[in-house]
Amino acid sequence: MNPENLSAEALSLFNHLPPEGQREAVRLAETLGDEEAVYLATLRAMPKRRRQFLFALSKRKWGL
Repeated sequence: MNPENLSAEALSLFNHLPPEGQREAVRLAETLGDEEAVYLATLRAMPKRRRQFLFALSKRKWGL
């Protein structure tokens, strides 16, 4: 994973991940794009209730 390839938002998220989350993002970047890896690792690092709330909002707003 190259930090220069990340947007400012993705880089900020990566920097705020706990060390295990950062390692997961680096591992995921081997098969996904760098930004996708950071966003997925961020979602996985979130508490379950917060993640469920976020998905409920997305479903309501965009029908996802």
